[in-house]
Amino acid sequence: MCRHAWHVEGEVTPGLSQVEYALRRHKLMSLIHKETQGQSGTDHTVVVLSSPTYYMSNDIPYTFHQDNNFLYLCGFQEPDSILVLQSLPGKQLPCHKAMLFVPGRDPSRELWDGPRSGTDGTIALTGVDEAYTREEFQHLLPKLKAENNTVWYDWMKPSHAQLHADYMQHLTEAKSRSKNKVRGVQQLIQRLRLIKSPAEIKRMQIAGKLTSQAFIETMFASKAPVEEAFLYAKFEYECRTRGADILAYPPVVAGGNRSNTLHYVKNNQLIKDGEMVLLDGGCESSCYVSDITRTWPVNGRLLENTALTMLAITLGWMCMTLQICPVPSH
Repeated sequence: MCRHAWHVEGEVTPGLSQVEYALRRHKLMSLIHKETQGQSGTDHTVVVLSSPTYYMSNDIPYTFHQDNNFLYLCGFQEPDSILVLQSLPGKQLPCHKAMLFVPGRDPSRELWDGPRSGTDGTIALTGVDEAYTREEFQHLLPKLKAENNTVWYDWMKPSHAQLHADYMQHLTEAKSRSKNKVRGVQQLIQRLRLIKSPAEIKRMQIAGKLTSQAFIETMFASKAPVEEAFLYAKFEYECRTRGADILAYPPVVAGGNRSNTLHYVKNNQLIKDGEMVLLDGGCESSCYVSDITRTWPVNGRLLENTALTMLAITLGWMCMTLQICPVPSH
């Protein structure tokens, strides 16, 4: 996909700039430098694959969702792409160049799937140093096969099976026979993802706020008897009209005793007067997700005994939690 209507100059995804993504890549190469201290005369290349497009049948695709590690490092949201971070000859890490190998422009496919960024659009959007068509990645393989080049790539569980088979499988099998020539990179990326930047925190707060607003509107719409499917649809509608891209996961909308099934996602039964509703739901907004669970009486009123019981249970758990995790005194 190319630039969206929301696009702000210098941003790759909403609220996250080219500088932010470049800093993430810089930090990853710094971690690799720390991991390989004392190893001289070695080049380093990070290879991260995008997600493919998955199909539910024939030519009916599921909603595309980019591989999280790939997305974290470049923000590019097209399938069938490869990100490469390559150390520079004669320069010490974290100095590197970032390259994206992307699907080439194809008017016939773009008629069906929408415009592609192409190589020029990819550089303009993401700020990477170089961009090539995906097929050109094969020209990089001889350099990756060199004895003095350590490849950082997660070959045990590739995010794109076809790209792995086409380009990386033979390479990793050949290099795995040499000590430390293929090393996993996922754990290093996830170490970076643990610490959120101010821009990321803001995106998370936005996702949380619009989800809480959707919960409130869904509560107002629940009047017994009501179908779980209706509340499901209402929740998704309220999330998406506030700017969510998709739901974060299939929500649980359970009435009565069905709420005791942890992953109840059928959401197809009638909620009767006097029953409680449990909604476990969240949304994805600009690549960041929320996850909230709430319960309420479907008709908006709690019987006195029920209210007192719920209050006692809640206070009990709260006190137990505070004993385990005491609030620090200042």
